[in-house]
Amino acid sequence: MKAIEIYYGKAFRSILKAVNPFKKTVIKTEAKVHQFINIHALNLLKEYRYDNEFKLYSEQIEEINKGAVWADQDFKSINHFYNPQKKKGLYGHGNALKLTQKYYKIAVQSFRENHIEESMFYLGACVHIIQDLTIPQHVNIRLLDNHRQYENFVKISYDKVKTFRTKDKPITFDEIGEYVRFNTKVALRIHKQFKKIKDDQIRFYKITRCSLPLSQRTTAGCLIMFLKEVEQVDVKV
Repeated sequence: MKAIEIYYGKAFRSILKAVNPFKKTVIKTEAKVHQFINIHALNLLKEYRYDNEFKLYSEQIEEINKGAVWADQDFKSINHFYNPQKKKGLYGHGNALKLTQKYYKIAVQSFRENHIEESMFYLGACVHIIQDLTIPQHVNIRLLDNHRQYENFVKISYDKVKTFRTKDKPITFDEIGEYVRFNTKVALRIHKQFKKIKDDQIRFYKITRCSLPLSQRTTAGCLIMFLKEVEQVDVKV
């Protein structure tokens, strides 16, 4: 990262700190969306008979959700951006690929050391980012491209529209970075498909109809992959 980019990042973070009290209220609402996704990811595990996975994650859903909330606190979300073509995040900051890999590594190591709650906490932070990357603005890296308007639309509609839920099978990969690359590439295609729709509400609906089910399926897949990787299903909690 170049010196000017690092300087820009520090300056931007100092501005964000000034509006921190407002951001905390926003986080509480956004966290409900991530918790909604996590619950429906668990439903997919149950639907497709991932019984051991469903049992463990159901018991640990509180810790998973705590990690999902923490992932946005203190403006950590400025690192939840990644463009798969440029392989970069928001200018002057880290990127979602590296951060997801970091959280996932901690989750795996903690689980193997039998620190289950800590593991689930970081796994929750990890899937939070994977979920963010289904949103085109997190991939186009354009903060002013109707980002707040779109998030407001999702916050008032996520649990009211039937088509925002899915019963399609989990999407599974063998490596955490694949979830980042897959979701970001799909998000770019979603953006390209609907960007010419002028009516914001119609465009937001069509985007969400794709992105929310995708986030549920890839979250479920990540949970499956995680337990397979640590090779320990019957663990004492």
